[in-house]
Amino acid sequence: MTNTMTRPTRWLSVTGLGIVAAWTLSSCGGGAPALTEIAGNARQSMEEATSFTYTVADPDGVHGEELESGEFSSHTDRVNYNILFSMPQADVEVRAVDESTAFLKLNLKDESLREVLGDVDTDDKWVQVPESEQEDLSQYTEDFDGIIDTTFSLIEGLSEEELDAVEVEETELDGQAVYKYVVPATANGESEHYTGAETVEFYFLQDSSELVQVDASTGDSTATHAFSNLNEVEIFEAPPEEEIAEMEWSF
Repeated sequence: MTNTMTRPTRWLSVTGLGIVAAWTLSSCGGGAPALTEIAGNARQSMEEATSFTYTVADPDGVHGEELESGEFSSHTDRVNYNILFSMPQADVEVRAVDESTAFLKLNLKDESLREVLGDVDTDDKWVQVPESEQEDLSQYTEDFDGIIDTTFSLIEGLSEEELDAVEVEETELDGQAVYKYVVPATANGESEHYTGAETVEFYFLQDSSELVQVDASTGDSTATHAFSNLNEVEIFEAPPEEEIAEMEWSF
């Protein structure tokens, strides 16, 4: 039986993906590099990377969005990525194999949405996105590229006084030695990626200067943004045929 699937509204938008990022440094008397120095090295590594993974977890809604968690793994030298969003109403996964081949998986959690959207749940199977819709998916790679700019702009936008007040702490994160920098989330004013945070904490690996995590906090609530798999993301391929649903995408 062939079902009809309508456009899955704006769940496919990454607008809600905030990557709130800027961090404080607690002082530690020794050889920790200046924030601008280590951030410059980290940014260069990320901009030159052929692939990396970005994840966000915001269970307390620091950023005021419905996104609870998300993971975006992408190649920067080609159209090839996989995105997974988890929201109270639904889980959405998008996989782009190349410029003309993409798949979507949608699992509704809120049954009341069926009355509005119809039977769009793919029942844990993938649906192929028509080639005519490939251009709409370009927003994902654009927002992914924007993650680097918006993250480091929170450091680059700090005033001299704010930079002088930054403290650094040598600590551990997931068993790795890191420098932790804590800064106010005030640089460049309002940002759609960093709304709701009062402070952000940047974690850089001590041995490579790689940025691995950013915690955006307000009060007792924290949203965690992590970066990993630099140059190590495998090429995403089309799902097996048995995992692709026979659903028709109509408009």
